[in-house]
Amino acid sequence: MQEVTAYQNGERDYVAIRGDTGPLVYPAGFLYLYGWLKSFSTLGDNGGATRSDELGLGGSTSVEAIRRIQWVFVTLYLFNSMIVLALYQKVLGRIRQASSSQIDPILVWTWRILMGITCLSRRVHSIFVLRLFNDAPAMTLLHTSMLLFTEDYWGLGCVAFSLAVSIKMNILLFAPGLLLLLLQKNQCIAGTIKHLSICASIQLLLGWPFLSTHPISYLRKAFELDRVFFFKWTVNWKFLPEYVFVSKPWALLLLAGHLGTLKILASRWRKASVRQRGTAASAGWMSFTSKDRGKIRLSAEYIVYTMFATNYIGIAFARTLHYQFYCWYFYSLPILHGLSWISTSRNAPASASRILLNLLLSVTAIVGAEFAFNVFPATAQSSIILQISHLFLLGKIIMSDVPTMEFHDERKLK
Repeated sequence: MQEVTAYQNGERDYVAIRGDTGPLVYPAGFLYLYGWLKSFSTLGDNGGATRSDELGLGGSTSVEAIRRIQWVFVTLYLFNSMIVLALYQKVLGRIRQASSSQIDPILVWTWRILMGITCLSRRVHSIFVLRLFNDAPAMTLLHTSMLLFTEDYWGLGCVAFSLAVSIKMNILLFAPGLLLLLLQKNQCIAGTIKHLSICASIQLLLGWPFLSTHPISYLRKAFELDRVFFFKWTVNWKFLPEYVFVSKPWALLLLAGHLGTLKILASRWRKASVRQRGTAASAGWMSFTSKDRGKIRLSAEYIVYTMFATNYIGIAFARTLHYQFYCWYFYSLPILHGLSWISTSRNAPASASRILLNLLLSVTAIVGAEFAFNVFPATAQSSIILQISHLFLLGKIIMSDVPTMEFHDERKLK
C-alpha cells in the first residue's frame, strides 16, 4: 500500500516508488489493482485515516480494511478454483472419449481425486486469503486465459494473459507454450503476430503513464530479469551453500538447463505434430501468411498440457522459489502427473493396478511439494524433498508422449 500511495501521490519514476519491503518490482497492473483494493477497503470509512495513518495510507492497513480485502481474495480464491476445476473437467471429457469402457470408471474416479487435490493446499489457502499476494490475482487471470483458449476465444485469452503479466511477470514462464499454440492455431506467423500485438498493446496502455515519463526506470524495475534474491527466503535450494546460490555461474547453469529442456520438449512437440498431422501440415504454420488452410481447433488437453508443462520447466530450474510462488504451479501438478501418465500409456492397455499405482506415486510427489512449502523456515531436508518431487514430475514430462492435438477443420463441420 505504501507503493500504491506513492503512485497516487503523483510519483511516476519506478526507482523512486518503494515501501518498507523495498522498491516496486511489479508492472503497472499491480498498482492499478491494489489501488482499487485500497479504495475499496476504506469505502465509507471516513475515520480510517485519523485513527491510525502515520504513513498516509488512508486507513487501508487497518484491521477493518484488511478484513474487507480478505473477503475480496476469498471470492477470488473461489473463482480461481472454479476456473481450474473447469479446465480439469474439460480434459476429463476428452479422456473419457479416448478410454475403453472397461477401465473408464476407475480412470474417471482417479481424475476426480486429482481434481479434489487442487482444493486442499494449506499453503495456497494462505497465499490467497491471508497473505493477499499479487500472485493470486495474476494466476487467476492466467487460468482464465487458458479456459478461454480451450473455448477457442484466442483474442480474449490473450487479453486475460496480458493482464496477468501486468500484475506479475512470472506469467511469462507460460509464454513459450503460448507462442507455440498461437503458431499452431493461426497456421501462420502473421496471425500469430496479430495475437501477440494484443498482448503488447495492453502492456503499452497500462504502462504508458510510466513509459512516457521514465521508460528505462519502468522497464528495468517492472520486468527485472537480473534480480538477485535473498538466500534466507529460498524454498528450493536451501541445501546449497549461500555463495553458490548467489553466484553467476549457478544462475547461468540453471538458465542453460531451462532452455535446454525447452528445446528437448520443442523437439518432442514437433515430432508429435508430424506423427499426428503429417509433415506438410506440421510445417505449414511456420509460413508467414495463411494459405487458406481453414480454421484450426486445438484440443483442451493439448492446450492445458502445453501451457502447464512449459511453466513447470521454468519452475524446476528456477533460481529461487519463495513461499508465495507455490501458487504459480500447484494447480498444474495433479493434471501434469495425470496427463503425463495417460499419454505415455495411450498405446498400451491400462490395468486398474497401474492406474492406482500411478495415482499413489503422483499423490506422494504432490504431498512432498506441499510439505516443503509448509516448512518454515525452509531447511536443507525440505528443499531436497521438494527437488525430488520436482525431478520425478520433470522426468515424467520428458518421457511422456504429447497429448492428442485434435485439429479440426471447422468449415467442414458447418
